[in-house]
Parts: sequence; structure tokens; C-alpha cells
Amino acid sequence: MNKVLKFPLHLAPKLEEKLRQLGLEREEYPNAVFCFRGKDLQVVFYPTGTFLVQGKGDVKGLIEKLVENLSVESDYIGTDEAGKGDLFGPLVVCGFALTPKVAKEVLKLGVRDSKSVPPESLKEIAQKLMELNCHRCVKINPYAYNEIYRKLQNLNKILSLAHAVVIDQLFLEFGLTKAIVDKFMKGSYIDCFLNSSLEVIEETNAESHLAVACASILARYLYLKELERLSKVAGIRLPAGSGNEAKRIFRELRAKFDGQTLKKLAKLHFKVS
Repeated sequence: MNKVLKFPLHLAPKLEEKLRQLGLEREEYPNAVFCFRGKDLQVVFYPTGTFLVQGKGDVKGLIEKLVENLSVESDYIGTDEAGKGDLFGPLVVCGFALTPKVAKEVLKLGVRDSKSVPPESLKEIAQKLMELNCHRCVKINPYAYNEIYRKLQNLNKILSLAHAVVIDQLFLEFGLTKAIVDKFMKGSYIDCFLNSSLEVIEETNAESHLAVACASILARYLYLKELERLSKVAGIRLPAGSGNEAKRIFRELRAKFDGQTLKKLAKLHFKVS
């Protein structure tokens, strides 16, 4: 059994100490922060923050003991989005309120940037995150997105508004006074739309923060789920992204459907010749 977790690098000494207390022995491993081996188990911590537990031993039990009493950054909101660069499907923005009460459960799930989570794990992790009921999401389907874009003529304003909505909702429910946003532009409009009084920090690659990684997974899962539904409506698999394959399928659909139907499937401000 393999299990991938994600930890900040500054926790390495605490994790090492815990592994020694659990009876595992340190061994050499190339390009790793550390590696420990126990009965039928190997643990490797990489400089990227990836924490890999593998073997035939009690992987679940080891992880339970590792995260017990492990202190991580909490009491803040993290937000991220999916679908902004995708020709087909919705724009999804999610927020996650990370409190000390749920931090341990989140760590055990192996939450990390959604781009590094394989599809077979994405659904499982997302659904377990939803069960914690610490999230709020805005899903703007293509038809609504096209109408909003026609009025605002600016994707970043749409994103800023959606981020502000989920931050406001989570602030009202959890009272957290800090939000970390995965930065999508220089100088966003979030403050213009925000009704709550809290600190908003926008960072590039903010998925290194646990709450933002949770939001990333939820947004990606909901985007792909809706893309699958729209694929059934279109009668063809709609790809993510906006590359050559997506443009080829868009041209095929444009020849088949009228404009109103296309508005329900694709973001029409993308330039497709």
C-alpha cells in the first residue's frame, strides 16, 4: 500500500523525532530530506514536501500516530479556482476554512496541490473533504459565465468576485480573520467585492498552504465532474484545457449546434479560428 501526504518542510525535525519514537530507523536515501524504515514499511520525505509511506505494514496506523498532536498552520481560509483556462466547462472557485478541529483529518487525507493528485485519488479526497463541511464553492456554468463576461469583459473581475463570495461566506460561518488566495493576477479586485473585514493574502503557488490545497482539490473535482456532465450533453468527450484538441472539438460542435447550445458548453471569449 502506498500513501502520499504533504507536509511543510519545517516540520521535518518533528516528523523525524516521531518516527524514531515509533521504532523506525533512519537510512540513507538519495535526494530525500530523510528516509526511515520499519517492519514492512518505508517512509521517505522529499524536498518538495511530499511524504511517501509505502509497504505491507500498517500504513494507516502509522499515519494516525504521525499526525497526532502535530501542529500545523490553521485558523484561516484558503481559496483556489479551476476552469479559468479551459475552453469547455464551468469556472469553479472554492474556499476551505481550516480550523484546528479539522486540520488533523485533512493531513491524513494526503491533501496537496490538485495538479499532483492522480484522477483516481482526486474524487476520494474531494468527497472526504466535503464531509468535513468546511468548504463553500461558486460554480459558474458556461451559459452564466458568458453572460457575465459579456457585461464585465474581464475574467479577472469574475474571478475576484467569486473569490470574494466564498471568503465572505466562510468568514460569516467560521469567523476566521485571514484568507490566503492562490494569486491569479497582479493586484486583483477581491477587495473591491469583499464585504468582510479580514486580511487577504495573495500568493503565487499558494497550494503549499493546506487550506488552499483543499480548495484546489475541491475546485478541480467539481470542474471535472461538471465537464463530464456537459460531455454527455454534447455527445462527445469535452477535453480540459484550451489546446489544439479542445479547439478542434469546438469547431466540430460549432458546425453541429446553434449559438445558444454552444453558450451552454464553452466559454466563448476564447479565440478559436
